[in-house]
Amino acid sequence: MKGIEQKVLRFINHYKLINTGDRIMVALSGGPDSVFALSFLNAFRLKYKITLIAIHFNHGLRGKESDDDEKFAKEFCKKLNIRFLAKKLNVKNYAKRNKLSIEESARVLRYKNLSFAVKEFRCNKIVTAHNQSDNTETILINLFTGTGLSGLTGIPIVRDNLIRPLMCLSKKEILEYLISNNIPYRIDSSNLSDDFKRNFLRNRILPELMNKLNPRIDDAMFRTSKNFESALNLIQKLVNHIAAEYITHNSGSVNIPLLLADMFDGEIPGEILRFVFKKYLKIDFEYDDYLKINSLIEMQKGKLIQLKDEYIAVREDDSIRVEKKIKISDQRAELKTGSIVTLCGITVGIEQILKKDVKFSLSKGIEYISSDEIKGKFILRKWKDGDKFQPFGMKQFKTVSDFLTNCKISSLKKKEQFVLTNRNHIVWVVGLRMDERFKVNSKTKKILKLWMM
Repeated sequence: MKGIEQKVLRFINHYKLINTGDRIMVALSGGPDSVFALSFLNAFRLKYKITLIAIHFNHGLRGKESDDDEKFAKEFCKKLNIRFLAKKLNVKNYAKRNKLSIEESARVLRYKNLSFAVKEFRCNKIVTAHNQSDNTETILINLFTGTGLSGLTGIPIVRDNLIRPLMCLSKKEILEYLISNNIPYRIDSSNLSDDFKRNFLRNRILPELMNKLNPRIDDAMFRTSKNFESALNLIQKLVNHIAAEYITHNSGSVNIPLLLADMFDGEIPGEILRFVFKKYLKIDFEYDDYLKINSLIEMQKGKLIQLKDEYIAVREDDSIRVEKKIKISDQRAELKTGSIVTLCGITVGIEQILKKDVKFSLSKGIEYISSDEIKGKFILRKWKDGDKFQPFGMKQFKTVSDFLTNCKISSLKKKEQFVLTNRNHIVWVVGLRMDERFKVNSKTKKILKLWMM
């Protein structure tokens, strides 16, 4: 069995998992994997000059059996003279509150509490006893349920301060070592049930694959996952470069040029879209999103497709814009001279000024109009189909829709546009253009300043 120990030592050294003087917290369930991990690290504690602390999580899912696991873990640590911590987790309650499966809830709670314990006991590393067999199961589950390339890279050997030194061993090797060295361990009875998808794969599918296809499937899958990881690293570097070069973004929206489809055989690659969704929109990316966004490539400008999380994708002239759907409000506001109103995120004010105080500028947020023909109150509202006005400097009327299109306003931004009206006449397409009929000239007697922010 010295061969197994040497295998783990070489693995640790190759990936530089342990440094001299590390304070390591080991997650100890009492099962064979975690018992092997703690036993191994304890055997080489002096070699690495490390400090070990074991932590056990009692999920409370199997009644007395769960309590017996905790008792076993405590006694095991006592024999090895290793400090022991136990933490009870209310997995069922957490699952119900957060609408998660029991498996996922247990995993989330373990890692949350591990993070707290590491800080409390000043440990700089965490060891979990995941092995090659776990890696195989994870990859196959991801493959069978649908995954991107990252799902085929398996369980990471290192993630922040968490290390997995047993990723070079199969479950069979671990069990053989424990039996050969008379090291006791516990068996979780729930692992024998096929109720959970991982157990079904472990108990029913993998034995058949090992028997009919490859008895060393764990080792083969581990090598394959490392190949995928290497390929993914290369792809991520390329995607980072492409995003920096071609993708434009602002708060909550991104613009993806159709040039990318030309570069990649008529489709925008899923890995680019996944990167964009995660980095700029902070949402997960799914295969349906990939299909929907690419379907817009052959559509005409203005076509819109609903994505997840209230996001939409819109076909523009030479790009696809993705952003959160704007909830169009029927709200309108009345204004009179000297008043200020805020509506749907914009603030508009109207004030009367003297002619000598007029200061024309290039700012589209300020306009000066003649109020000689103004009567009654102003109405601030969203523009609607059929709205027309006479843009400043023009002799002909134009629909607001055509005007916005000519101004290169995106389909999404068009829907947000406000107009300021008086007696049903558009006075100002807010922030863009006033109406020619209300311009200030030498005959103007009264002037209003319109502003927005």
